[in-house]
Amino acid sequence: MNKKQLTRYSILLTLIMIPLALSACGISKASNAGLGMGWVHETPVEPHAGEWKAMEMEDGKSFSVDAPPANDSEITKAELEELHEMAANRTAEDIELINHWASGIVSPNSHWFAITEEMIKKYKLTPPAAARVHAAVANAIYTASTAVYEAKYHYLRPRPTDLDPTLELPEGFKVPPHPSYPSGHSATAEAASTMLSYIFPHESAAFEKMSSDASISRMKAGIHFRSDIDAGNKLGQEVANDIIEKMKDDNAPLQYMEMSHGPAGH
Repeated sequence: MNKKQLTRYSILLTLIMIPLALSACGISKASNAGLGMGWVHETPVEPHAGEWKAMEMEDGKSFSVDAPPANDSEITKAELEELHEMAANRTAEDIELINHWASGIVSPNSHWFAITEEMIKKYKLTPPAAARVHAAVANAIYTASTAVYEAKYHYLRPRPTDLDPTLELPEGFKVPPHPSYPSGHSATAEAASTMLSYIFPHESAAFEKMSSDASISRMKAGIHFRSDIDAGNKLGQEVANDIIEKMKDDNAPLQYMEMSHGPAGH
């Protein structure tokens, strides 16, 4: 056997022996990405991520809300009185809350993407896991948004100031140019909060508080009735729970109970 043949034989023998050596060490073939070319690592990052199912967007039209109270109903009258009382007792802290949830990098929903990123960093998720969490939250927000706008333009409920122009809004605050019912802030906040609470159970109290703040800020601003908020919250929760149930069969992890201490690089 010449030197060239010996070299080829050595390479072939090495490739044959790698799986046997890994097996002897208790390291499975499935846990080593790129095994065919010989790469080996004791703690490979997400070796099964390629088996995760792609996430599908939900159809917002498959979710619905009950009709809002009539414009001249006793419920609407009582809700207007509640908004007048809130406006009369509006504090500097209320204004801060209103402005916080009214603004965002691109939209108010940007807050939830920033919160999601904070959790990803806190729990040190791997790149595939981080992408999946972002996709889950975005899916919940997007689906809730489409469901909300389907209902808004079906019911065409006027804004509180449309029914009572004397209702005082915060200085410089503008009424959104779309119908009142249901509240988009409430639906998307509850959808994001419900999704994040499932993914990061130990953080659920904080997420629920944020969702509540986002919702009540719209009443404090005078641009939503309480029934708008309640309908939005219910809708957002239903959307998120539906997505969560479908994602449980995706062959991918969806809950993180504690912070990881392993590698999370690309």
